[in-house]
Amino acid sequence: MGIVKQHKPLKKHVWSLVVLNFLDGLLTYIGLSLGAITEANPILASFSPLAILMTKLLLSLCLFSFLYTPFVRLQSRSWLYSLIFVNMLYSFILLLHLLWLILFFIG
Repeated sequence: MGIVKQHKPLKKHVWSLVVLNFLDGLLTYIGLSLGAITEANPILASFSPLAILMTKLLLSLCLFSFLYTPFVRLQSRSWLYSLIFVNMLYSFILLLHLLWLILFFIG
């Protein structure tokens, strides 16, 4: 008798993405406003810091809306791994933002 391992629903990974996306927008706004960083995304580079923050806030709200759809109850391995990858990428980007801001304030 083997144990069938079920995949976890996606809710916590979507929540993480909502929070990480919002923090990315907030730290980008702070960094750009202080002149500590430049926007590396060529699409967002032409936007003002406030427009980037509002875009990220809107995207976070859209992602938040996924929490109230059947999507978060999916048991898909491919969606799970995709969300984990994107969350790891966002975490790395946030660490870079924090590093740049720390170096800006101590330097």
